[in-house]
Amino acid sequence: MAEKIVSSRDAILAAARREFAARGYAGARMEAIARRAGINKAMLFYYFSSKEKLYQTILHEVMGEFFTQISGLITPELTPALFMERFPELYIRLCADHPDFVRIVAFDLIHNPDNICAVMAGIISQMTSFQPHPLFELIRRWHGKGLISESDPLHFMMNIVSLSIFSFIGKPMVEAISGIRVASDEDFYRKRVMSVVNVLKRGMLK
Repeated sequence: MAEKIVSSRDAILAAARREFAARGYAGARMEAIARRAGINKAMLFYYFSSKEKLYQTILHEVMGEFFTQISGLITPELTPALFMERFPELYIRLCADHPDFVRIVAFDLIHNPDNICAVMAGIISQMTSFQPHPLFELIRRWHGKGLISESDPLHFMMNIVSLSIFSFIGKPMVEAISGIRVASDEDFYRKRVMSVVNVLKRGMLK
């Protein structure tokens, strides 16, 4: 019986990831998710009481994994150079492992930004492994010591996140413009991490 419960839940989450990635939160339908998962709608609501709860669970699983890894980096001894190396690597590799998560975020940031931002803020506020304030204070200290050129932690993080996420959002556009098809394989992601780190260090380290 336990194996069936785990299997059903996993099937629901896999189906929901595809549905939310294709249609966003507003467009996704619980009937479609149940159909994709091969179960009836009553069984779907047995595991997840609402579409909102299912959506939150999907985002929380990936964000929780990512922020747990990031929290291990944030110590008083962390250097900006090491942070610029490790954050893009963790971010890019996590997105590579969870392509539907990237599509969900990209879709809803365009079509339903208030909702997804509220969900993400709620997830972060409930997490015990990570809070942004210590990281932002550390960034301010780095600037005060003359280690980095950017004084505003918000822009510091936006520079790092934008370069990392564009590895996925911008890839189809670059392929279309250049006419070059890029394989999403280990070699691409390894080179992408190296390139992002290079740009960050050259642009923001003093």
